[in-house]
Amino acid sequence: MRPFMALIGKQVHESSWSLGLLAAALFGWGWLWVYVTSLNEAEILRLLASDEGGGRMEMMRNLGVGEVPSSASIIMTFWSHPIVFLLISIWAIGRGSAAVAADVERGTMDLILSRPVPRWVYLTSYVLVAAAGLAILALALLAGTSIAVRYNVLREPPTLWALLPPAVNLAALGLPIYGYTLLASSLDHVRWRPTTIGSVLTMAGVIAFIASLVPQLQQMSWKPWLDRLSIFKAYYNPVELVTKGETLGFNLAILGGIGLACIAVAFLAFAVRDLPANG
Repeated sequence: MRPFMALIGKQVHESSWSLGLLAAALFGWGWLWVYVTSLNEAEILRLLASDEGGGRMEMMRNLGVGEVPSSASIIMTFWSHPIVFLLISIWAIGRGSAAVAADVERGTMDLILSRPVPRWVYLTSYVLVAAAGLAILALALLAGTSIAVRYNVLREPPTLWALLPPAVNLAALGLPIYGYTLLASSLDHVRWRPTTIGSVLTMAGVIAFIASLVPQLQQMSWKPWLDRLSIFKAYYNPVELVTKGETLGFNLAILGGIGLACIAVAFLAFAVRDLPANG
């Protein structure tokens, strides 16, 4: 137990500053867009009910916002902004690539495993800290939004319980990103390759998400494939979660299944691979 707690402490020490910065950014993002919504809600409602507003209003409609949406629905469109995906992905990719490949590259893997520490214990410490970080980041966005609701005037202020399902879905959204980056890291001996692989896969998903919302592409025959291709669109829709809330269980099952499958394969690959004697 002592080596395991030492590894947990090591992960927390290495990542606390980055987690704090990302959490602060998400807290501020949540607060900012409640404030922006409070200033522009009447105008947004008017534009959504008409044919005006251009591409931004059309993209909001493509996210599921109706002609007379609730305040929560408008706020949730900003939870689907690529900035939110970027902040979550920075943590998931950073922690995924830090496991195995980073310690092999630094030459510290021999020292860690000589304590002795079983490989599964080593990797478990990384997974637990990464999962806790995803939860903290989602809670930071939830906290920023919930607190801002109390200090800004909205037509229909959302409750904390209404905002909780999108926050849970957002935390789960980071699991596949972490999973495939961890899998690449468990097979490699330098950190830059898993980081690149995780970044490219994630960027492809974000690009597919953005393309699926562009009004000019809505009639394309291949557009439905974009909706299925990106986890950011297929299994994460905060607007739906604050209105109907019917997709949370399915989204969590798919995102959790992908993430856990990648993590399980990463454990297996790390358990059987040969490690360089001196990193």
